Amino acid sequence: MGIRRLEHFNIRTERLEATLDFYTRVLLLRDGPRPGNPPRATGAWLYDADDVPVVHVTAFDRNDAQRLAWINDYLGPRDPDSLQGSGAIDHVALLAEGYEDTIARCQALGVPYRERLVAALDLRQIFVTDPNGISIELNYR
Repeated sequence: MGIRRLEHFNIRTERLEATLDFYTRVLLLRDGPRPGNPPRATGAWLYDADDVPVVHVTAFDRNDAQRLAWINDYLGPRDPDSLQGSGAIDHVALLAEGYEDTIARCQALGVPYRERLVAALDLRQIFVTDPNGISIELNYR
């Protein structure tokens, strides 16, 4: 039980096209499908040579209050002005095992958590925040 591997990291950006250009042209990742989402409507998933979506990009426009509200509800609130440098890393996702054990451990330790079901991927998730304020997404397949 526990963590199996790093799954992806997520970047929250106002510069979607420049971000995609960098990761596809410089790092040779491939812009690919995002289950349940229209292509590039709200971001992108970038795939490695093994066809694994290792970088997720969430696009926002600070002038789009509805979109910002949705992102802040879905991923957690962030000040758009803080999204520079490593502050643009929204979360780190880990493949994990032992969903119920993790819930029980968080409860026993008093660690706040959020649960989410992503039906399109048959995926259960737990979100926790580390002492540095880094959001950790735990994925249970």
